[in-house]
Amino acid sequence: MEKTATTVAPVRFSDRLVNFIQRNRKALLILTISIAAAIIIAAVIVAVADTMQVKSIDTVEQYSEQYDSLRAKSSDANAAKELDALFKDVQTFANSHGGYAGARAETILAQIHGDRKEWKEAEAAWISAAQKIPQSYLAPVAYYNGASAAEEAGDTAKAIELYTRCVDTYGDTFPLAPRAYFSLGRLQEETKNTAAALATYNKMLNKWPNESWTKLAHSRILVLSDSAK
Repeated sequence: MEKTATTVAPVRFSDRLVNFIQRNRKALLILTISIAAAIIIAAVIVAVADTMQVKSIDTVEQYSEQYDSLRAKSSDANAAKELDALFKDVQTFANSHGGYAGARAETILAQIHGDRKEWKEAEAAWISAAQKIPQSYLAPVAYYNGASAAEEAGDTAKAIELYTRCVDTYGDTFPLAPRAYFSLGRLQEETKNTAAALATYNKMLNKWPNESWTKLAHSRILVLSDSAK
């Protein structure tokens, strides 16, 4: 007599999943708690970072307001002492902060150095400001001001380097671009690099034909072209 074969019903995936969860519920609970904790910690870190960033920006803007106030009282002996104290505070802040807040602090230091005619120090501070936020609208302006400070210090080569960095890196994307090009051309003239000066001035004609700085550049092109005859 033949034995009847026993038919085993297939186990559904949902049943397997339920069985797996039941067998490993403790480990899964721990894993879930760990993931939730990690998400909470990450959210807290982001929130704290945002809060700290806002606080840093508030602090540096307060420094800026203090500087403006003291600058208006430059003849006051007490104001001079307060400015010295402010300078130290801003310097400490700049040394420990990056990003916008750190760069903004560097611009305050650069302005103070400029007021004191400490041009090399001003140049260094402007460069530091640009390097802290290279993708910001503030960077090309900082490089431009650094170039101007280098000019004041009599360092023509450094000024040319910084004006060149302005126009090569940021092109015509910042408001001072035409002036930066003209300043570069002017210094190239001073160093007897007439070909480079003409090339710079001609770029201005192509980029900003109606700018007042371009009109000056056009007049320089005529002078240089006449002198070359």
